[in-house]
Amino acid sequence: MSEERYRMLFDQAVDCLLILDLDGVIIDINRTGWERLGYTRDEMIGRHITEFNPPEFAAKVPKRLDDVEKGNAVFESVHLRKDGTSMPVEINSKIIILGDAKAIYAIVRDISGRNSAEQRIAQLAHFDGLTKLPNRTLFYDRLDQAVARAKRYQQKFAVLFMDLDGFKQVNDEFGHLVGDGLLGMAAERLVENARDMDTVARVGGDEFIFILNNIDHPDNAILVANKILESLSRPFVVNGHACLIGCSIGVSIFPDDTTDTETLVKMADDGMYMAKRSGKNSYQFFNAPPGEEPFMHQEALPIKFSG
Repeated sequence: MSEERYRMLFDQAVDCLLILDLDGVIIDINRTGWERLGYTRDEMIGRHITEFNPPEFAAKVPKRLDDVEKGNAVFESVHLRKDGTSMPVEINSKIIILGDAKAIYAIVRDISGRNSAEQRIAQLAHFDGLTKLPNRTLFYDRLDQAVARAKRYQQKFAVLFMDLDGFKQVNDEFGHLVGDGLLGMAAERLVENARDMDTVARVGGDEFIFILNNIDHPDNAILVANKILESLSRPFVVNGHACLIGCSIGVSIFPDDTTDTETLVKMADDGMYMAKRSGKNSYQFFNAPPGEEPFMHQEALPIKFSG
């Protein structure tokens, strides 16, 4: 009766329950465990626990087993299902006496849902919900990384502060749904002009910031700015509405202009406003590169709307 009661409680547990010998061989597993991993009980009994871990986690098992004997019993790992998919787990283990020998009793909890929630929270904290680009918080983290890298390798990088010309008219004419769609499409075009090492962030409204890493000369920023202007000047079609917009861009260069991150961003922001005042669909260096005019811009494009 005691054995039947034990087996009923063991098999009806909502978490995977494992009993291992001190070497990590499976002595027993409950129904939740083998069914969640896609095996039968007989297929798992007698096999080493590392056979159900990816290689990078299997390599940690000997230390984990040693930690359990020392009383450090809670850790996270990954188990592999029979179909090859992975399941992140939290394992809480302790030493028990089984007969006249020691064994390891482990409660294995599937934390896929918890990890998904944590990833969602991280996504909301660091990425813009509309465009999926890094937000202001993540932008400044990336900017600090860019500064550290530039100092270490004696490199330059550019900050391009961008504001969409004509976006307000889109919102006023067609409403926020079309405006949001336009922002999403504009973000995609900006990303097309970025390398893997660069960062494009949305920092509010119709404002974006581009970190152009590892440039040899300010001319590299000029090239990218012109590519952005050309890219955003092509017509957008949002929910059946065709729109032409432009872009004003301010540019600052690290370390030529400043080595302070806040000042670097402010210089690019000020340059963007100078560009907007001087001619839309244009770019403006806060400080002109040697041999260049302080202000450079393309012919402004008309803003047109059609149903």
